[in-house]
Amino acid sequence: MITLDSLDLQNISPEKLGELLMDAKKAYYTSGKPIMDDHTYDTLEDILRQKNPYHRLFSKAGHKNFDTGFAKKKHAMPMGSQNKANTFNEMSHYFELKKIPTNTDFIVQPKCDGISLEIEYKNGQLVEAITRGDGEIGDVITQNVIKMKNFVLNPQNFSGSVRCEIVMTEKDFLTLNNLSEEKYSNSRNAVSGISQRLDSRYSEYCTLIAVNIYSSEKNFKSESEKIDFLKTLNFKPVETFHCQNFDQIEEIYQKFLNETRLSYPFEIDGLVIKINDQKIQNELGIKNNRPKGQVAYKFPARSSQTRIISIDWQVGPLGMVTPVAKVDPIEISGAVITFASLANYDLIKEKNININDIIEISRRGDVIPHVDHIVTKVSKSHAKAPIYCPSCKTKLIIESKFLKCPNIQNCPAQILGSLKLFCDALEIKGISDKTIEKLYQVKLLRLPGDFYHLKVSDFEKLFGLGHKSGTNIINEIQAKKTLTLKQILTATSIPNFSGKRIQQLITAGFDTPEKIINLNIEKIASLPGFQITLAKKIKEGIDARKTWLESILSKVIIKNLSLEIGNLKFKNLSFAITGSLNKARKEIEDQIISLGGQVASSVTKNTNYLITNESNSNSSKFTNAQKFGTKIISEVEFEQLAVK
Repeated sequence: MITLDSLDLQNISPEKLGELLMDAKKAYYTSGKPIMDDHTYDTLEDILRQKNPYHRLFSKAGHKNFDTGFAKKKHAMPMGSQNKANTFNEMSHYFELKKIPTNTDFIVQPKCDGISLEIEYKNGQLVEAITRGDGEIGDVITQNVIKMKNFVLNPQNFSGSVRCEIVMTEKDFLTLNNLSEEKYSNSRNAVSGISQRLDSRYSEYCTLIAVNIYSSEKNFKSESEKIDFLKTLNFKPVETFHCQNFDQIEEIYQKFLNETRLSYPFEIDGLVIKINDQKIQNELGIKNNRPKGQVAYKFPARSSQTRIISIDWQVGPLGMVTPVAKVDPIEISGAVITFASLANYDLIKEKNININDIIEISRRGDVIPHVDHIVTKVSKSHAKAPIYCPSCKTKLIIESKFLKCPNIQNCPAQILGSLKLFCDALEIKGISDKTIEKLYQVKLLRLPGDFYHLKVSDFEKLFGLGHKSGTNIINEIQAKKTLTLKQILTATSIPNFSGKRIQQLITAGFDTPEKIINLNIEKIASLPGFQITLAKKIKEGIDARKTWLESILSKVIIKNLSLEIGNLKFKNLSFAITGSLNKARKEIEDQIISLGGQVASSVTKNTNYLITNESNSNSSKFTNAQKFGTKIISEVEFEQLAVK
């Protein structure tokens, strides 16, 4: 079986890649032993389309010269395949480009993962059953089809053709593999192999699902009418949904992807979206055996290997410019992955990553998709980093491993990111990122203090929002008008100034906005745990965010400082932590700092307490605590100490 990592895609010629795909098509259409899976084929086809968009492969649905042992016959109903879309945007954009009327409705059907077939009838009598082949000529496999489930021998007085998909239910697949001397890897392979058998054996385990109908005697006005007529002829038609817009289509897609697909009686690999109006479909026509009025909205492949479509450079709220890989959608651990982190530019250079390369993706912590390594190199060299900020066009600088935009005051991406962080830090509910962007676009937001100027009428003017939404958001904002100094500083998003460092400065006596704004490097560096380098960065961050900080201070009331500092019962005490805890470690560290204590990364003679739930340990912290006589307390004992 050919896989993405078994080919030298960087050096393979378009001609050789095309021939390989032609061989794969032959195996796909004429045997039960395909040489590559669908995901591999689709990826290689995309690569060939970029290398040579005019390759003969793209003008053929199959190949008329495949020797299968069956007689050949021309189709009365053209049997092309569909154009494909992998995402909602691709699907909606596909139809938008066709400039169809705004009130156009759609038919949505599961895309059966089987073998296409045309069954011909004349005056209600069976003529022939023909495989798709190249879309024009196929194999006559009537002897096998008559034994399949849902086959209709005499459909009243009908003359014309019915297009079906030959599928196999999960139940029949399991039964077949127990009976057959040949074991099939999946139901589609089984259907392909059995439908092409010259002895018709096991055909009764295949099922026919009707998906289309053609007759020169009938003028169907819609896809819905076709389905209804198929039912009157006693065919089993594909499940069909009627949709008025793209959002309804997406709702059905998501339900199938996340629920229905797993329990469906046979394999489906996406949805087929058809314009319901037959007149519009006929006007759009067909190109390369693919009807323009239809698209296959594919499910993501169940794989950890995929192709990089593009590399986007995203500007964070603090100016860091990070690369993110947009990839062909795949499914990993039940989640659909369309983007994966590339961390920083050093990683791109180190792993020689570029657009079109085939990569391995993992979900770290089962959450964040991350590029592990290149499976197959396709593009030469690695992707080049931008020279200028993608948002404000300021020349980027290099800071450690990262690219950074130094234009913190006027970069739109940094401003928007910081406004979003302000709402997140203060837990202002109901206001989405998109709403913040709209308020920014109409110049109602520039600084965080501007949130307090907003009126309900401002939200009523925005598309998609009304009086009720605006009222709720305004109430949320006004409820956050009395804040602690720590909340204010955290919501300002000062670079290099974490919540832990903020609390340390407040506890050390820098407990007013004026003292924070006027801090100098020497004062910061003199505090325990602060070095001169960090002190410089914090001072630079405070100076850069001065306007932001002042905009918040001019609109809020600062809570009584005694409520913020508390009784500082841990003042001048140092704590270290080791081993597993019931609470998150950060939560305990924040609790120590809020009570005036310090968190040490190691145990020394100056450490007062070691917090651990272990009675004995070989860790260096535990060993040093015994050596220096540091008091060892459990998590429960720490909580008791904190509330005394």
